[in-house]
Amino acid sequence: MTDPLAHHDAALRTPDTVARYGFSVPFELVVHSTRDAFAPDNDCLTRVMTAPSGKPARALVYLDEGVVRSIPDLPRRIHAWFAANEARGVQLAAVPDIVSGGEVAKGDLAILDRVGRAAFDHKICRHSYVVIVGGGAVLDAVGCAASLVHRGLRQIRLPTTVLGQCDAGLGVKNGLNRFGAKNFFGTFTPPAAIINDARFLESLDERSWRAGISEAVKVAIIKDAPFLDELIQSAPALAARDMPAMERLIARCATLHLEHITQGGDPFEHGSSRPLDFGHWSAHRLEVITNHKLMHGEAVAIGVAIDSLYAVEIGRLTRDEVDGILGCLHTCGFRLWHEALDLKDVSGRRSVLTGLEQFREHLGGELTLAMPDGLGRRRDITSFDEAAFERALAALRRWRRRASTEHPQSSRQS
Repeated sequence: MTDPLAHHDAALRTPDTVARYGFSVPFELVVHSTRDAFAPDNDCLTRVMTAPSGKPARALVYLDEGVVRSIPDLPRRIHAWFAANEARGVQLAAVPDIVSGGEVAKGDLAILDRVGRAAFDHKICRHSYVVIVGGGAVLDAVGCAASLVHRGLRQIRLPTTVLGQCDAGLGVKNGLNRFGAKNFFGTFTPPAAIINDARFLESLDERSWRAGISEAVKVAIIKDAPFLDELIQSAPALAARDMPAMERLIARCATLHLEHITQGGDPFEHGSSRPLDFGHWSAHRLEVITNHKLMHGEAVAIGVAIDSLYAVEIGRLTRDEVDGILGCLHTCGFRLWHEALDLKDVSGRRSVLTGLEQFREHLGGELTLAMPDGLGRRRDITSFDEAAFERALAALRRWRRRASTEHPQSSRQS
């Protein structure tokens, strides 16, 4: 029997409605190239630091301890720069804070309270700045903390490594490692400015000089074949620390990254693809299972080598094309193998393959890997053939043995 009251209530019920209100927020990535940003008469920083009328632009400064070891007088020079420029409206809010460099910086959530406490104690507001001087890991960690204070302090990044200036210091991402996963916690926060200071490159050790080259090779493979040709030709000069050759690499690599971020249609990675992470699924995993004894750029070199050979197996690249890629990396001093590739879990599966699952999780559940489609082009794959991967590893092992025999002096990686 039908309930007449229920029928009456249904007739009076307001139909469901949906209201959508869209808005957009324009962002701009501003990159300055200079030499010696903290020379008293260098006005690069004063041009990017602004504050409400009549008030100084105040800043907290964080320094990578590795940079301070290489340039011991850097804190003094920063104090002197702010003192010399205070009349131009900038002010150092506290003594520059020196933080651990490398992946140690990203492995401890204490950095959140450290930056937050300083901001609280020194009354840092959303018109203030956090100036971060260091390698990509320090930029990531301090940047993540700064993005949480007052829902986002203005960041100015001064990347001090090749990797930082051509890749890690660019863009909108910050992150901290957690639970054995790279960048498990993180934010998307565009910096107020990025300042590439070539003077910092002069004091880099060999590994840090070399590490960023692999990111340039990576982006050239999937975006710019002529740039890859140039890298192959300039590999001996890059290995010999030729500064003009490195500055050209940084400029072109940075342009390709910034064009992708600003024109690729997905700067905050809402989709299921990470086009600039070619070779990174295994690189991220290798960093973790080697306890970060492999630097990021060193792991990326191995990851790019593996995925390039995998691309041969699936018909995307030719063996000759990959020989040029591997030769370039080898000439620059990368060791294109690590014993961690042979580690296996309790089921007998290679431990590095866990990186696939972690990538799938990070992307929202669907595996999507960037893969070349001929040199200079990219076409993603959504499935992974472990048998083809094993053939690629075997090919890399053979290539490494041959290259070590023919050019034993070329591989200088620690």
